Amino acid sequence: MLAPRSPWLRRALTLVAFTALSTCASLDNIDVAADGKASIPRATLIDELLGSLDFTGFDSVDFSGEFDNQGVSKDQVDAVHVKTFTLTIDTPTSGDFDFLESLSFFASSAGLPKVKIATLSVIPKGARTLELTADESVDLAPYVVAPSMTISGEASGDRPAEDTVVSAHVVLDVDVNVPGCD
Repeated sequence: MLAPRSPWLRRALTLVAFTALSTCASLDNIDVAADGKASIPRATLIDELLGSLDFTGFDSVDFSGEFDNQGVSKDQVDAVHVKTFTLTIDTPTSGDFDFLESLSFFASSAGLPKVKIATLSVIPKGARTLELTADESVDLAPYVVAPSMTISGEASGDRPAEDTVVSAHVVLDVDVNVPGCD
């Protein structure tokens, strides 16, 4: 193949090649979100430690629909990592996370070990929203391609003074195998 003689043509071909490479890189990863809610009853005289947190919506997570919307099949998934994990107090409007001391979330699926995916060991005073620290070394691909995945939470601390509803929002970075994008 002969090299283009025109500097303009050479620049244009370089720009086209760079655009193709950068487009391929953006096609190689997609963000997939999952949401859940937990109702935490207010404290009684007997309650001290919080223990497990049950989030409806996280008990049987299936990303098949999300993948279909992106034009991706589960067999194209190369790797999955937690990008962000956020908790927000919905009610009461004056509520905060001061009742917690620490918090961890785990992923599990049939036939696979339970793995820690996000944690927060120090809860900021007065916070209504928490950004957990994701464990980026954990590859959730086997969990995400399984028929369903469960995300569960464990917390230490006391129950809140009032009934509290917490929303969780998880964003996963899914690395997919796109033909022609190696």
